Amino acid sequence: MSQLDAVLQRGHALWLDYTRYAGDLLAGGRIPWLDATGYVAWQRKAQGLLKSDVLSLDVQQVVLAWLAAHGALREAMAAKRRAVYPLKTLLADEALRAHLQELAAGLRASFAQTPLALVCPTPRLWLLQAYRLAHGDEAQTEIGEDEIDSASLYLADFLRAFGESGLDVLLLGETADSEPAPPAVLALYQSALNVAAHYRWRCALLSPGGRCEDAEGIDLQIAPQPAAKGPAGLLLAADFWDGAPPPACPPGGLRYVEIPAGAQPEAVLQRLATLRG
Repeated sequence: MSQLDAVLQRGHALWLDYTRYAGDLLAGGRIPWLDATGYVAWQRKAQGLLKSDVLSLDVQQVVLAWLAAHGALREAMAAKRRAVYPLKTLLADEALRAHLQELAAGLRASFAQTPLALVCPTPRLWLLQAYRLAHGDEAQTEIGEDEIDSASLYLADFLRAFGESGLDVLLLGETADSEPAPPAVLALYQSALNVAAHYRWRCALLSPGGRCEDAEGIDLQIAPQPAAKGPAGLLLAADFWDGAPPPACPPGGLRYVEIPAGAQPEAVLQRLATLRG
């Protein structure tokens, strides 16, 4: 039984995305993404206060900090205009991989009993983001099935670097605006999902638009409505922080909630207590 399965069996599991909130509250808005010791210390403070049942390592945030400090990599990503080239170059960077491995190792050593999730965009979304990081926010490129399939292969190779990191979960994330309508797109992620299955990680999908129901190869779908089959992750709406009554935790599943930046600490603890009560 995986650590995530054990958490789900206890009932009322709660997965918190506290990056923006705890980043402001405990790090003055400057999370030390590039300092492994400082990053783990920040996570200890955040977990001591908020106690998420799943711990997240947000690859996207690390990448943004890394590129800000390593201009040569960003320049290398922009060397060619092919849609897949920026992501391929990014994910192949050995120094970035080594740093992420160090972060994962620090979290695993400090939180041995907590499920550890590697959180990153889906291959399709990461293609778009990497292209814009390389060529500018307004840059456009054509992305079809071949490009998404290639992105999944590059992600699969990237994930193999974490085979000995003690991960429990791979969370692929979409946004409400970027989430593809046809669930068939998810079939193109199979290369990455196969690597996760090989290492016995649970595969989760953050689907804020709820348009990817019952996706093959996904163990846990996190969406505004519980999936029809398998363990469900219920994505809480923003109005929860305005006092809306919390929805029940899906049987055998969990609730996933982002704590907004700037929220009042006392109010946050009170609202989290309603989820745990």
